[in-house]
Amino acid sequence: MDYELIRSKRRTLSIEISSNGQLLVRAPKRMSQQEIDDFIHKKEDWIKKHQEKIAQRQTEQDEALTITQKELDELKKTARNYFPDRVDYYAKKMNLTYGRIAIKCQQTVWGSCSSKGNLNFNCLLMMMDEEIRDYIIVHELSHRKHMNHSAAFWKCVESVMPDYRQRRAKLKNDGRPLLNAVIRSDSDEKKYYTYILRCIDNSLYTGYTTDLEKRIAAHNSGKGAKYTKFRRPVTLAYFETFNTKQEAQRREALIKQMTKREKEKLIMSK
Repeated sequence: MDYELIRSKRRTLSIEISSNGQLLVRAPKRMSQQEIDDFIHKKEDWIKKHQEKIAQRQTEQDEALTITQKELDELKKTARNYFPDRVDYYAKKMNLTYGRIAIKCQQTVWGSCSSKGNLNFNCLLMMMDEEIRDYIIVHELSHRKHMNHSAAFWKCVESVMPDYRQRRAKLKNDGRPLLNAVIRSDSDEKKYYTYILRCIDNSLYTGYTTDLEKRIAAHNSGKGAKYTKFRRPVTLAYFETFNTKQEAQRREALIKQMTKREKEKLIMSK
């Protein structure tokens, strides 16, 4: 099982698993390699269980909605034409003023209102029902009276939209896949690579990149990863090509779960 080892003045041995499935081991300076390997072996089931969870999350990301840059540009254009009139309608209804309106594509929020009254709306709202867009407009305009989410704020929303709770629940349920959407370039030129390097001690290192040649050079200069820094020079043993970062990361996580023998078989198969 591959892992990155960091030795320090610490007294105990610990393991961590990064967001991409890489195993990190922290050990005392004088602890023998055999003790470390025995510890890893005892924790192997736990390690694989957590690496599988990470791989599963990456699989779910791979299955997320994909939007091309061209489609995103169209959504922004449509939103710029849609929101001004609709915001003006509700602002007059609520007897409120506002500043400029901006259209963005954000992965965390549907809209916002600044202290100056400027409004921002997520263009992905154009992929949802009008009742949801109206709810976001009323929500943000209500911040012109209350810059918080106090009881008074929600009473303001309810005064204009009595069924806001149902709309809010629908937004929460239907909106998450849109916020998690993968924005894919229309150009097929950019590729992602999952690769395996053979180190000078014959150990194997797995990673992903968009530029194999540049990445290998970084590893050989000591700037690629802590694991390869003291195992140079490294050579490219194997690689696979993908169209998205998520696919490359998922494959990286799966390969890292393999034993060295399984990796050697994979290298020999190509």
